[in-house]
Amino acid sequence: MQRGIFSVLVVAILSATISSCKKDKDTFTPPEPFFVSFEIDGAEIRYEDGENNYGNGPGINWYPDSLGILYSQLTTFIRSSFDPNYVNDILTIQMAEYVFDSVPPTYNESIQLFAEGTYAYGGWSDVATNLGVDGTILTYTDSNGRIWTSDSRGGDQENWASFEITDHATVEQQQYGARTKGTFECRVYDGTGNHLDLRNGSFYARTIFKTE
Repeated sequence: MQRGIFSVLVVAILSATISSCKKDKDTFTPPEPFFVSFEIDGAEIRYEDGENNYGNGPGINWYPDSLGILYSQLTTFIRSSFDPNYVNDILTIQMAEYVFDSVPPTYNESIQLFAEGTYAYGGWSDVATNLGVDGTILTYTDSNGRIWTSDSRGGDQENWASFEITDHATVEQQQYGARTKGTFECRVYDGTGNHLDLRNGSFYARTIFKTE
């Protein structure tokens, strides 16, 4: 069996400052920031592109085997690698599917992974017989560096869990192909029997890593 993992992440470390591009402070309307926010036990957590060393960008992840390719497009909110807390407080949204083909989806096919609609929570498996599980995977790294995931192999979702893409617009940018909005609520697991509930989640993010 051919084994391999290919992963790319492009992160816009800091947004350009508003003052560098505005011509008239009385008429300039700042762009809507890229962000993700959610609540854990009633406390709001928010990561915003260009604030507190945070950036947001898309990536791809795929695993080929003898039957096909487990493929995903993702978007991540993460601090600059120069920040001492770079490995903590991270949120990644991943849209995965199993493709019975020897080549990954085309760019135009990839765009549809974040298409508007509601999605079930899925899983990521590099074992060919499992074929992965199509759907959404949220991965949260907390302030202590512990990784929590909604991956369906780690545990079940509650009946209140949801994930919806509410807006998905293609853009002409060099490293990403769309801007996407959505909402989510889910349960995430740490692999040792513990879980957290992410409630009232929403995001606006750069999505669709360009490979062509």
